[in-house]
Amino acid sequence: MQFLWPIIILAGLGIIFGALIAVLSKVLYVQEDKRVEEVEKMLPGYNCGGCGKSGCHGLAIAIVEEGASPDYCKPIKKEQIEVIKEYLKKALEENKK
Repeated sequence: MQFLWPIIILAGLGIIFGALIAVLSKVLYVQEDKRVEEVEKMLPGYNCGGCGKSGCHGLAIAIVEEGASPDYCKPIKKEQIEVIKEYLKKALEENKK
């Protein structure tokens, strides 16, 4: 009986904190710009940091939100740079409508 109370208390705390995390994850959810995800898919995905960012996700954020050029990516192919630029032009035109 001596070891039963700590188990009950820890299980109760686990349930309480688990429910709290579940609720707060819904309440505090931050929706990211979908263009960032699309641009990240178009990058090579090496996460090398050669562009000076923390990886491909960081560069995708810089491209979409700060207007950085996809040319900063060292291993990207020239054709892919044009694909990214065209995608951003289309996305910008759609947002204007």
